[in-house]
Amino acid sequence: MIKIDVGTENNSNYYKEWYTPYSTWNKLSVDWCRLPEYYSFDLKKLRAELENVRKDFNFKPFVISPEGKKRMTYQGISLTSRENSTDPEYDALRLFGYAEDKEIELDIQKVFLDHYNNLDAALPPDLNERIFTKPTRAYTGYFAEVIDKFKSVKTKCRLLNLKPRGVISPHVDFPYYKQIRVHTAIHTNDDTYYEVEGVRFKIPADGHFYWFDVGRNHAVENNGTTDRINLSVNLSVYENYDNTYDLMELIRNCKI
Repeated sequence: MIKIDVGTENNSNYYKEWYTPYSTWNKLSVDWCRLPEYYSFDLKKLRAELENVRKDFNFKPFVISPEGKKRMTYQGISLTSRENSTDPEYDALRLFGYAEDKEIELDIQKVFLDHYNNLDAALPPDLNERIFTKPTRAYTGYFAEVIDKFKSVKTKCRLLNLKPRGVISPHVDFPYYKQIRVHTAIHTNDDTYYEVEGVRFKIPADGHFYWFDVGRNHAVENNGTTDRINLSVNLSVYENYDNTYDLMELIRNCKI
């Protein structure tokens, strides 16, 4: 079982600079929620589209370091990529950020795991997820129809496969006012759990999208014997709104 440390001052220092009083944005009080029916879909059709895509593109492991180290328990297919990618259907399985105003490829393990083990450190690098905006050949058919219900700027869109016994260790990605991430389970099992700051929950394969706050410490574990396959979509909601708009209200009113 993943256990996220939420009880120390150091833990709050991990990302508190993103929120009030250090910025004009309030930390959210909601950990996760199901999106309204407007964003729901026919699960059977989405599973059929997955099989169509996998005829041409199978899952490949995440590349977790610039040297090419791979993580076999966590795999994906990119539905969006960078503009000039040479391997677009797998481009979004890598992590990019900024250092001294230059874009660099990041070592995923070092950024997230090392930082979580040193909560006194500065914030993680400013991740650059917004460069993954070009639809790939996998962005097709019913996947495109389902994703295009979202009206916010769509960036990193992926099919994510967490293999049995796979764990996504506790980490923080980005605050909600930079981007949010919504997930839906295409295939899952009863032993897959999500956690946000000690709050554990499940995302069932029920034809609905779910949001959870990746701007706080969160983790995922697949303790089952089958793959957990999600469709994950990053949305730049606050390119259309300012901080007078409450995210939960925007979600409830289908404005994301």
